[in-house]
Amino acid sequence: MRHPAAAAAASWWATVRAAGPGRVAYEIVLAVALPGVTAGLSLLRDVPPAQLAGYAVLDAALVVGRRRFPGAVLVVSAAVGSVAGRSDMVLLFALGYSAGYRIRGAGRLAATLTAVLACQLGGSWFELRAFSLAQVLFTAGLFIVVIVFPATLARLSAQRRRILTLMHERTVHLSEQQQIDAERARVREATRIAREMHDSLGHRLTLISLYTGALRSAPEPSAETVRLLHATATSAMDELRDILAVLREESPEDEPRQRATLADVEKLVTDARAAGAHIEFDRSGEAVPVSAMIDQAAYRTLQEGITNALRHAHGSTIRAAVRFEDDALILEVVNGPGRPHHGATSGQGLYGLAERVRIAGGVLYHGAEPGGGFRIAATLPLAGTGPATVEARRVKATPAEEFGEDLRRVDQRRRVWTAAAVLTVVLVVALCAGGLWIGLRQQSVSRATYDELRIGDAATAVRQKLPDRTAQPGPGSAVSPAPPGADCQVYRAAPALRHQDGEGYRFCFRAGALISKETLDDVD
Repeated sequence: MRHPAAAAAASWWATVRAAGPGRVAYEIVLAVALPGVTAGLSLLRDVPPAQLAGYAVLDAALVVGRRRFPGAVLVVSAAVGSVAGRSDMVLLFALGYSAGYRIRGAGRLAATLTAVLACQLGGSWFELRAFSLAQVLFTAGLFIVVIVFPATLARLSAQRRRILTLMHERTVHLSEQQQIDAERARVREATRIAREMHDSLGHRLTLISLYTGALRSAPEPSAETVRLLHATATSAMDELRDILAVLREESPEDEPRQRATLADVEKLVTDARAAGAHIEFDRSGEAVPVSAMIDQAAYRTLQEGITNALRHAHGSTIRAAVRFEDDALILEVVNGPGRPHHGATSGQGLYGLAERVRIAGGVLYHGAEPGGGFRIAATLPLAGTGPATVEARRVKATPAEEFGEDLRRVDQRRRVWTAAAVLTVVLVVALCAGGLWIGLRQQSVSRATYDELRIGDAATAVRQKLPDRTAQPGPGSAVSPAPPGADCQVYRAAPALRHQDGEGYRFCFRAGALISKETLDDVD
């Protein structure tokens, strides 16, 4: 059994080999550049060399591991940076983009980003040991700009890449499906041609066989029999040429003649009688127009029944019937016992006929009669709504429809993430504006407050109206000396459209009361 460390090393090496030289070079440059930028920013804060080297190694490891553990790497980087007080915004930006690109589930990505925000807020509290609204807003705004925004952009990029990959896979699938459909079409066409040859040529060859047998048994050749033999052979050759023309894809002027339909049944019966068959034909009901598929299936049913009777029951009486009913077309060929056929036969004619009738939406029956004959009967619908139409309603969606549905689903996700990106920008702007406003309120004194405070007011009441943070007079500020024993504090002046006399204000307190106030022209 392989050691886990060896298995992990083999997995990493296989990943490196599969990535290619370009990808490996990119990862190496990224693993060196990002820690280098972070180290350069840390040098501005006088970080010791040993600590700086440790951070660089950790950053390089995080960059390398971001592909396999994007969420964990981002959380660890945010936690280390928050606790150590590092300037690692560039690294967090890159790791945030990687997490948004590689974390598939929206819930997992949201949980990861929440953990990062918690780490940053915890690091801010750890540094200042206190929370303020301005501090929280500043941290949240920085988090949105540095981490959420690149993660959202990466999410959109990943969605686009998945769409392109899906389109490629579907294109390949549709191409393969098209080839399969083309092969099936060729098989169906070959089967159809074989069925046409069996139905049409089989009947003609049967008649030729009967005419030839009549010539051989007759004491003297009959001119009428010879004429029928010649006409039947010519018809067989014409039909064979028509079938082969389809295979050769001849020009439009050489297209085959129209296929036989119910209108040609009379000629079929006449040819059979001319061959010496005893055939009775009955047509009943009011004839109505039918579809080409039903028309041809009806003709082939009668042709197959008469051909089989001539071949397998020679000398018997044949009864053929066509009956139009209100919603169906009934076809029937019944023959009595006759001289059997001792030659070879394929037995595929009835199977092909049954398939043709089924496709047309009908039902075929064939079987022996009690008196020793044989019966073929078919029931065809006049409306032409066969099983193919019914099955088409139950067929599953085509690959193109599935592809369109997948595209719509991915496009909806892309719109959601686009809206999230826009909302992120709006939120950042709102946070920045709100943070600036709150910061100005907490670090500056308005002109109205300055005018409201009076000399002699209690220091406690005055300090409640003043912000916590103070400023210092600038180097060029012409400020008068503080009164002896007074505690003076300087504040920035809040921006105002009117009554702006200077950049700040100075308030001096002594003995628990406000003893002076003045405006300053220069405040740091």
